Amino acid sequence: MADRSPAMQATSDHSLSLALGDGIDTATHERVRRAFLALQAADLQGVTNLHPAYASLLVSFDPRHTDHHTLAAGVTRTLERAERLELPPSRLVEIPVAYGGADGPDLEEVARHSGLPPEEVVGRHSRADYLVHFLGFSPGFAYLGGLPPELATPRLATPRPRVPAGSVAIGGAQTGVYPQATPGGWRLVGRTPLALFDPFRTPPTRLELGDRVKLHPLAAGIQIEAAAPSVGVPAAGGARPLAEVLHPGLLSSVQDLGRPGLAHLGVGTGGAADPVSLRFANLLVGNPQGLAAIEMTLRGCILRFVANAVVALTGAELRGHLDSRALPAWQPVAVRPGQVLELGAMHTGARAYLSVRGGIAVPSALGSASTHIAAGFGGLGGRGLRGGDVLHTGHTPMTSHRRAHVLTAEQREALLAAGSLRVLPGAHAARSGAGALAALTSGTFTVSSRSDRAGVRLAGESVAEATATLLTEGVPIGAVQIPPDGQPIVMLADHPTTGGYPQLATVIAADLHRLGQLRPGQAVRFTLVERPEASRALAELEELLAAWSGGGWR
Repeated sequence: MADRSPAMQATSDHSLSLALGDGIDTATHERVRRAFLALQAADLQGVTNLHPAYASLLVSFDPRHTDHHTLAAGVTRTLERAERLELPPSRLVEIPVAYGGADGPDLEEVARHSGLPPEEVVGRHSRADYLVHFLGFSPGFAYLGGLPPELATPRLATPRPRVPAGSVAIGGAQTGVYPQATPGGWRLVGRTPLALFDPFRTPPTRLELGDRVKLHPLAAGIQIEAAAPSVGVPAAGGARPLAEVLHPGLLSSVQDLGRPGLAHLGVGTGGAADPVSLRFANLLVGNPQGLAAIEMTLRGCILRFVANAVVALTGAELRGHLDSRALPAWQPVAVRPGQVLELGAMHTGARAYLSVRGGIAVPSALGSASTHIAAGFGGLGGRGLRGGDVLHTGHTPMTSHRRAHVLTAEQREALLAAGSLRVLPGAHAARSGAGALAALTSGTFTVSSRSDRAGVRLAGESVAEATATLLTEGVPIGAVQIPPDGQPIVMLADHPTTGGYPQLATVIAADLHRLGQLRPGQAVRFTLVERPEASRALAELEELLAAWSGGGWR
């Protein structure tokens, strides 16, 4: 790092980016690795995640606990010391691979594209020495440098809806291994039986930043079976049955405030798509604000209680009944064994939260109860609720708090209104062209039905000037990415930790919870604001929560 001072850029009111080079090479990688290790050891106040990439490092932070000026000063001091940091030796990780056949259906196409016979493709691919530049895209997915140039093959024009876990693939000039069964557009040349990611193993990823990787071909005819996941850590002692799921709704899952600090392993913070509604729900029943609750999307679930409970419903507006009586929202309600709670379709908003005194007790995965459905871990076996599931609750002491007032209907509407989102210029606003940000903030977009917990997809007039694909970088929550079709995608709770599309703007911290309330077909606009307004908006939001908690965030 002695030969270059990293350029530091504020990419939102909750992130800043360090530019440590401009290409994919070993020297730049070592600068990234050195900066990451130094910042990880420094443990600067307010930092929630570090996202290393090919030539940059994104620092995500909680603006309630620090600010850009303070954090930038701490980062600068840390990087000055990092220049003298001696990098630890790289590990060598060996990965067995069954090439071709059903495990590598694209091997023949890679061979045709390279002009080499398939066996020579296997030989060159397996003899290469690979370097883990960083992990991103999905938990445990390592971006490997070192692919022989003659094997570089364009991605599929249409990505596969499901790539088997363990698939070894080539995408352009890169190679990698898919840790989970996910959609993907890389060319599949083989498969490994090794588990690349296991949330109940320490460490959870088989590969880490800076590792060296060697692939070993397995003998022909070897049958590849995905490694069985580890058994989760049991829920906290004392958990007791709470309710049976009679109907799960469209998508209901267990969520808390997520698992920060793991972006360098490709694991995003995740958690509730609308964390503010979850915090209010917990306050209503006397829980700590971050305890696990049930997040419901577009339609609520139906539960039969088997124990006494105190519950609260917040978030999107919907009709609920406890037996034959209407369930009031935004206030605690006592429930008796045998009663049935039925929650219907949401009239406004997209997500509602049901909290229970004591929280929802599930096995902890990487320090959180949150369900990461795409990666298949957390919550109840990494999936949404199903009919017949039995939910458990813990014995968490009530917090001592006073509620100064009850939110009015007007206050709730203002809190969750998502039709207009305030943004700051993003990481690539300057290089995207003068008209790109103007096109984003002057247009009206419609929420697509293809939206999910990873991102809110929007349809409208193309933001045509921001279509370039860039070197993959860290991506903060709320980033407004512009893919080649010019249709914005706003990063939500389970978004990939890294990405290669331009980040034209970023939703301010005070409006991030509103993203979780955007529903298909809804119109949304973006309003460009200055950083002081973003700070005031966050302070006002926290003051509202503090009035309920009797002391603010805890």
